[in-house]
Amino acid sequence: MHPLFTLLLIFTFLLKIADTCVATSPGGTATTTAAPTGCQSCLLSATEIINISEGTKDFTSDTIDTSGTCAVRTSVCDGFSADSGVLITFNRDEAGQNGGTGTVTSVLICNTAGQWTKDGIVITAIECQSTP
Repeated sequence: MHPLFTLLLIFTFLLKIADTCVATSPGGTATTTAAPTGCQSCLLSATEIINISEGTKDFTSDTIDTSGTCAVRTSVCDGFSADSGVLITFNRDEAGQNGGTGTVTSVLICNTAGQWTKDGIVITAIECQSTP
């Protein structure tokens, strides 16, 4: 067999193999996965749980959900009884409070700096209180 003919056969064979790897249709959408953001990095320890007021008690639950775009912290404060007044305060009352009877829930959102926030305000301290 002639060497040039052999070379041509090898080249044709390689071209056919390479052809299967080349995109043949226009369009198509590249998909990428976004890198995790700082708003998934908040920890429970990023907020001090304080015990400075009368009627202060432990939170019934304090959990983080990272299934969404940014982490969400849900803190539940149950009263001493079903008809007790309940209050969750933020930043030693400087950033507001959630109040009610029996049970009160607080929802904080993690920002891109890795800080818990409520209505755009960074929350550094949280407290659960109940009347007797």
